[in-house]
Amino acid sequence: MDHPYINKIFLSTFLFLLCLSSTGQRVKNPTLISGRYQKVNGKELLFLNDNKTFLCIRNQVQKPDVIVPLCDTLAKGFWEQRAGFVILKNSNDFNKMDYAIEESEMSSGDSVYFKIILPEEDALNYSNFKFSIITSPLTGQFIEAGKPEFAISKKSWGDVTFGLVIRNIAPGSDYGTKSYHRIYFNVFEDYRPRNSRFNLFTITIKNFNQCFYEAMDIGGEVIGIESNGLFWRGNTYRKVK
Repeated sequence: MDHPYINKIFLSTFLFLLCLSSTGQRVKNPTLISGRYQKVNGKELLFLNDNKTFLCIRNQVQKPDVIVPLCDTLAKGFWEQRAGFVILKNSNDFNKMDYAIEESEMSSGDSVYFKIILPEEDALNYSNFKFSIITSPLTGQFIEAGKPEFAISKKSWGDVTFGLVIRNIAPGSDYGTKSYHRIYFNVFEDYRPRNSRFNLFTITIKNFNQCFYEAMDIGGEVIGIESNGLFWRGNTYRKVK
């Protein structure tokens, strides 16, 4: 017959080891899937870093005869592991617009003039965007132009605040598939001119380059965890060294 005291020692030891094992698994679980993943039959790399940052890049070498460069970074942000899947979040500066507004006076005083300046790069085509000046969000009063330089009649202007929205009319996506590119970019809102005499606003947007407007909106995206890798956007990604 076993001694009750010895049985208690064995039971306590077993429970202690079981607790250690469970604790160790809980600590290690978040980093089990971290690493680099290659898209099967594709040219994408996923990086799930230990510090919870996420990066998706094009894994290809651009040909020297290609005039328009490609942005290597497709998406970046943060990742969080859940039971059986990973959820993605956009980077903190995903929608941040770096802009400057310069006010000046035009000789023609019957209109208010706008000049939108985007970064100079081969990949950027102004014809892919529409520019809207919004003077009243409540009533939806705005004017949309297909060119970066346009004017508004001063009769419909008055002493108002205004905002600027850029609309991407050529987002990248394959037919019948979800587009991860943003359509609308809210540059600023409720800007009040410093001087009522000024009627020319030159708006320079410094970070509106290809990497910015083509960045994938991955907020809330879910990546499935499978036995042989990850599953995302209908594709399988295998872990590589």
